[in-house]
Amino acid sequence: MLYWMQSMGGVFMPTELEKLERARLYIEQLANGIDPISGKELPDDSALNQVRLSRCFFYVADVLGQVVAREKKAAKIPLLPFALPEELRGRIPIEQGRMITHFMGDINALIDEAAMCKLKVTAFTGWLTAQGYLREDMFNGKRRKVPTDKGRAAGITDEPRQGQFGGYTATLYGEEAQRLMIAHLDEIIAISNGGKEEEA
Repeated sequence: MLYWMQSMGGVFMPTELEKLERARLYIEQLANGIDPISGKELPDDSALNQVRLSRCFFYVADVLGQVVAREKKAAKIPLLPFALPEELRGRIPIEQGRMITHFMGDINALIDEAAMCKLKVTAFTGWLTAQGYLREDMFNGKRRKVPTDKGRAAGITDEPRQGQFGGYTATLYGEEAQRLMIAHLDEIIAISNGGKEEEA
């Protein structure tokens, strides 16, 4: 985090913009079914994990994101391209059967989101699709990514689940699949940054 030095007492305090960004991050994690304090997935029966609340959290996170982006633009503070040093990559948690948003959220949590662009979900799914681990499918008139035979062999599965508004299929990434993405993180980062390789 970037901090400013308070004139009295030498105490470091976060700026208002950083407070907004942290609030947006917490709300976004709640929307994705993650406890922002512990970093663990919320239980399926948790009141905070209801579909209606999740949609509300996504809306609030989006509004806060627009406010933060507008303030940064007004302050002319450009965000740096995403980068993650090798020493931090070992801190990416690997757990069995995770959704891509949760895995990506843990990686983004390792950076200063007030100063750096975040990784995008489309960078992960785009790379996995290009490598033949995922393919595009149509379901109820909507496009979605589903695992191929190669993807299943790499630990990507789909699991039927029951939500408040009916059944749906969740794509889950096992430990092997997560290690695969970490091993090719530089390629995924390049996609997320607009196809440009990070400079040393």
